[in-house]
Parts: sequence; structure tokens; C-alpha cells
Amino acid sequence: MKARYLTFFSYIGTKFRSSEKIWLKGGKNYPDLESIQGLLEIGLLKLRPLNYPNLTLSSRTDGGVHALNSTAHFDLERYGTKVFDPEYITYELNKFFYKNETSIHVKKCLRVSDDFSARFNALSRTYLYRLAVVKPDIVLPESNIISSYIPIEEWKRCHFIRFPGFDIEKFKAGAKYLVGYHDFTTFKKFDKLTSHKQNRRYLHSFDVKPGQPLVTSYSSTQDSLFDYWDIKIKGRSFVHNQIRRMVATLISVAIGKIPPEEIKVMLQVPSKHSWYTFIQNCPPDGLYLCNVDYNPEDLVFQPVDIVKETEDLEESDKK
Repeated sequence: MKARYLTFFSYIGTKFRSSEKIWLKGGKNYPDLESIQGLLEIGLLKLRPLNYPNLTLSSRTDGGVHALNSTAHFDLERYGTKVFDPEYITYELNKFFYKNETSIHVKKCLRVSDDFSARFNALSRTYLYRLAVVKPDIVLPESNIISSYIPIEEWKRCHFIRFPGFDIEKFKAGAKYLVGYHDFTTFKKFDKLTSHKQNRRYLHSFDVKPGQPLVTSYSSTQDSLFDYWDIKIKGRSFVHNQIRRMVATLISVAIGKIPPEEIKVMLQVPSKHSWYTFIQNCPPDGLYLCNVDYNPEDLVFQPVDIVKETEDLEESDKK
């Protein structure tokens, strides 16, 4: 019997090529040790299902990007009329990841309806970008690279920068233009294969608040050289590299290279030619997928016969 499941999981993406597998000409039923999707599929194969457990990710992230709560759905088939228990799947996956020292943790699995899609049923996605800026009153030797001052706990977990005159209020002023329904072509990494796709997206919110360093009790007694900022962004979906390029542009606004109002122009004239080449895209280290929201009713498993019976009743009421 075949059943569909939704899994909620976290990962530290530093060592992975990406969350998604590379598609090969021979098909998609192959193991991939360098992606989140591939490793989850390998873990599911340990259950010995009758089918290859192709995973459908709700969100695709680049190498180095982390996730606090991502989701994916998959089908599992087994002999007889029984299906795999969701708690058993969770346990076996985490045992596999722990044994192989893999930085993926499965929070839970749910059985969902056969037509449920982790990607298309998602109502919104929330991302966090962690930024750390050298404090205005701190003077560091120009000859020293900034990585010399990064706390070891923060290695590959946050984006550290030092720019004299960094103004967080200008950063916030520029961010206001990004909220709403816009064509984000300017903020998309140019790719000939996807250049024909439309890039209009609705950004629900773009919030900038003071953050906290990830430190131990020992490190917390030391003087911090940085101001930490949490940049929380919520939307239905995003174009490739949109968040990292938006943050990079706002850093240029904060240091006075472009005025906040220029963000509005970059949205009104959506083109790769509206992108300033001096803007360096932010690294993936500071980016986290925080949550994927669904309608709670969509997460309730409904057997096919119950769904059909409900549809028949609705049809008879119409008559």
C-alpha cells in the first residue's frame, strides 16, 4: 500500500552543494550524497520501500544556506494493507543521519492526502538573514582580515562586514520599497535557462531588528566587536538569489553608495541592466529558511474514499 508523507526538518547547509539534487539524463532515481534531497532519499531507502522515495522539496536553497524548519513530501509503498508509521520514519531517518554524522535533523513526519504538495500547498516562506557589522567606535587594523575577529561559534553562520559609516536607518529606509507586489528581475541571478520565467512576487514583510551573537557562556564575557542584525523576510515565493541580492543592495544603501530611493527605480525598471555591478552578492552563510506555512486543514489526512463520499454528498445537495 502506498502513502504520502510530509516531513519537517532542519539542516546546517555549510557542507552541502545545495538542497536539491542535480537532474541527470538517466532519471531522478539515483543517490546523491552532496544534497539535502539526496541524503533524505538515501535515508528513506533504509526502510526498504517498494518504490524509490522521490522527495519534493517545498523550498530550494543554495549550498551554504541553512534551514531551521523546511519541508518536503514523499511517497512510500510497502507490501500488504499497512503503511509506514510516521514516528517510525522520523526515528529511522534521524538514526541514519546521526550514525553518518550528517547535519540534518528530522523534526516530524505526517501522513497527508495523496494529492498534497509540499511546494504548491505552501502559503508562505519566512527567511532570516543574519548580519554583523563592526561597531562604529571600533577601529580594526586595515591589514587584518575580518575573519580574524569572527567568534568561532559564528563560523559560517552569519555574514560579517566592516564598513565605516554603516547606517542601519538608511538600510531600513531602502527595505520599505521592497514590500509589496513587484517584478524582482533586477534582484535575480541571471540564468539563460530561466530568463523566460516571470519574476513577479509578493513580499509580505521585510523586518530589521537587533540580533544576538551565537556564543558560549565563556565568549559572552568578552567584549563584542559587532552589532548583530536579524533581517526577517516573508513571502509566498522568491526568485533565485533574491534575498541575498536584496540584502547586498541594502548594504550599499547603508554605506552611502546608492540612495534608498534607488531601490524603487530598480523595481520599476526590472532588468539585469538595472543591477549595479559594484554590488557584491551576500554569501549564503547568514541565510536561514525559518518556516514554511500551510493551511492546518491541508495537513489533515483524508482517505480517498472519504473525500469521494464528501464530493458525492456535495453533488447531490446541488441537485
